[in-house]
Amino acid sequence: MKHPSLPGGVSARWLILATLFLAIIVACFRQAPAPESPDDTVDIIAHGGAQGHAPANTLAAFDLALNQGATVLEMDVQQTADDHLVVIHDDTLDRTTDGTGAIAETTLAELKALDAGWAFEDDSGGFPYRGRGVAIPTLAEVFERYPDTPMIIELKTEGGTDIIQPVIDLVKAFEREDDVVLASFSEAFLQPVREQLPTVRTNMPESESTDFFIRQLLGIHPWWQPPGDLLQVPATHTLKLGPITLEDMTVPTPGFVRAAHRLGLDVQVWTINDPDLMHALLDAGVDGLITDYPDRARAVIAEREASRLAVRGPDVLAHYDDQLARAEHLQEDQGWLTPLMQAVTFLGDEEFYLIAFPILYWTFSRHLGIRIGLMLLLTAGLNSVLKLVLATPRPLFLKPELGLVHESSFGVPSGHSQNAAAIWGTTAVLLRRWWLALPLVGLIGLIGWSRIHLGAHFLEDILSGWAIGALLVLGFVLLSPRIEAWWSRQSPAQRILTTVTVSWALIAAAALLVGRLQGWSPLWPGLPDPEIVVALSHTVSPAGTLAGLGVGLVLLQSVGGFTTAGSWTHRLARLGIGFAGVLAFWLGLGAVFPGGEAPLDLTLRYLRYALVGAWVVGIAPILFVRLGLSQPDNPRTTAALG
Repeated sequence: MKHPSLPGGVSARWLILATLFLAIIVACFRQAPAPESPDDTVDIIAHGGAQGHAPANTLAAFDLALNQGATVLEMDVQQTADDHLVVIHDDTLDRTTDGTGAIAETTLAELKALDAGWAFEDDSGGFPYRGRGVAIPTLAEVFERYPDTPMIIELKTEGGTDIIQPVIDLVKAFEREDDVVLASFSEAFLQPVREQLPTVRTNMPESESTDFFIRQLLGIHPWWQPPGDLLQVPATHTLKLGPITLEDMTVPTPGFVRAAHRLGLDVQVWTINDPDLMHALLDAGVDGLITDYPDRARAVIAEREASRLAVRGPDVLAHYDDQLARAEHLQEDQGWLTPLMQAVTFLGDEEFYLIAFPILYWTFSRHLGIRIGLMLLLTAGLNSVLKLVLATPRPLFLKPELGLVHESSFGVPSGHSQNAAAIWGTTAVLLRRWWLALPLVGLIGLIGWSRIHLGAHFLEDILSGWAIGALLVLGFVLLSPRIEAWWSRQSPAQRILTTVTVSWALIAAAALLVGRLQGWSPLWPGLPDPEIVVALSHTVSPAGTLAGLGVGLVLLQSVGGFTTAGSWTHRLARLGIGFAGVLAFWLGLGAVFPGGEAPLDLTLRYLRYALVGAWVVGIAPILFVRLGLSQPDNPRTTAALG
């Protein structure tokens, strides 16, 4: 069955595919603006006060919680028979006091006569708070006693919705809109709060939290408008989706927390009393620990403050300690090698390839040059996407003093190592001079080692880069004959659309990953601004050049191509004219166009690099022929890939 074609031989499926990628890119740009990066503070939220040490929801428990380092007091509110708001968890008196009966059927005076410390039992089996005058406090008394303390007030649902308006009125009366969170397990209880107190933060009940949980699993959360301001979730949860039951799923994973931060949501986890679990949750990056034991949470945080770069997030120093020490050793004991390593690492820089590829293509071998150029752009684009997938640090991000070069992207995989393996490996395959294999392998290894010496990469960055580069070379060996045969059968329009579609595919993948990382803050001391590495421009540059390369090839084919043969005078003249154009497009437009990450900035970057690609591959060679510095090639040869 033939696919319908448009003018120029472009099949509808290609146009649909290109449109789909463009739609993904546009959708990513239409995401809500990222919030400011979160800081490293963690809220210790005293669950009913320090209820592991004192009667829950009492002034004694709240006082003790603050003394133990709690930063937020969490409490539950019920309503009495005479419409007073009291702080107590249950809707009956039986479990926590020496009284019985429903709170909704008891007056405030009757509640005040009860002993709220009666039922509290300590670890030794004693009842230290009995008969000590511990009473059930009113919410007004709590507001008066702790005027500057942030609070989370849960609206209990057992007594019905009559409790909602009195709580709203009391928050207004005490002007606590800025430092309280109103929470509930029911959306119906929170809706009036959100309408009447728009500046008061609210939690998101289970239905809303589940909605977010599923959206972040599917990656569609960036386009969602959260109804609340924070997520209060358990550490694990059993999720039922129709006939599917997912048992004990970890809720606050690092990805879950990043997704929440992307939407400006805090993540608080309840009820966490085990120090090991506290560590695990802080590794994931949660914002608050709801606990019965504020002293335990404070001890965990103090331990992390003393031993880590950041309280929140994994212990990156412990993971990389040996490799950081190795880099320090290389720079201190073998510092005389640093100038050599800086020279070697230049052989993997963008600037080097921007010089080497045109020289090869214009003056030595168009056949070799175009294939090396394609490999360069594909490996560079793929590398930028993979870095966003893994989002790992570099040595210089953890210890800035190790940085002997400037870098602005993530660590794994090393771009220098991957590009060197892919490009020099492809060169060896194309030249079929196997005696070159050993020195080229040595060069690949030396470029990788230079990155370790200069504090730019860890060992796993280098190894993964080499592995991916080797896979690209293998793919080139296995697939290039088929791809070139397919390419030769395509119309000019199809060739352009192919390269543009591949470039958009790279950008679409990177755009989705950049959206996932927005609002993320690793607090690496050598990376003051995370936006430096969470940047779509790293992918737009090679993708734009790839699109320009396709356009340049088609233009070159239309005039019969060019040959690299000629006198050295002609070859040097080509280089002079060619590099003048490269500088005009690359540096000249770079000085005029904005260099940020806004949609217009990235569009102009794409255009600038596309012009560079089209100039190098097509426009400059056409000019060489017109000026008599080169001769047209065999049209049949030109119709193929270079």
